[in-house]
Amino acid sequence: MGIIMIFKKQKWKTMFLILFVGIGGLINLLLKWIFKRQRPTTYRLIEEMGYSFPSGHSMVSLIFYGMLVCLFVSNEDGLLKITSSLLIFSLVMLIGISRIYLGVHYPSDVLAGFTAGGILLTIGFTIYKVFMKMKKRNNIPKSIAGIFIKIVTLFNPFHLISNRYS
Repeated sequence: MGIIMIFKKQKWKTMFLILFVGIGGLINLLLKWIFKRQRPTTYRLIEEMGYSFPSGHSMVSLIFYGMLVCLFVSNEDGLLKITSSLLIFSLVMLIGISRIYLGVHYPSDVLAGFTAGGILLTIGFTIYKVFMKMKKRNNIPKSIAGIFIKIVTLFNPFHLISNRYS
């Protein structure tokens, strides 16, 4: 998908998609390490290794497919936006249900994966929109640290208050 997006001159969308799917995978590993919940032992149709909580398939699929919809369809109107959103929602739900059906996750693992994925998707798309506004104004800092500081100051509520009184 990333290669297709690069050929279509969508390098910023590609970067954000790859970045946040990667971050989602790392956060999933961190959460699994923190909670160390064992997988269900009864009724397994396939054998999986590692910890169960949260479901990585649920979390990363929500981030990946959700980011695709946000990046490519969020500005569209009407039938395309509704249809693609419903199809993606159905696909992500089926992935979560399949993890329970296969016996490798508890329902709470899947719900936690969807929750963590939804939070990261929201953060990722918000950062993307802020970044694109900065790019449009030709106001992008030259370093990653500068970009991080700029984004943090944009989300800082005290920054808004101090601007009102200055």
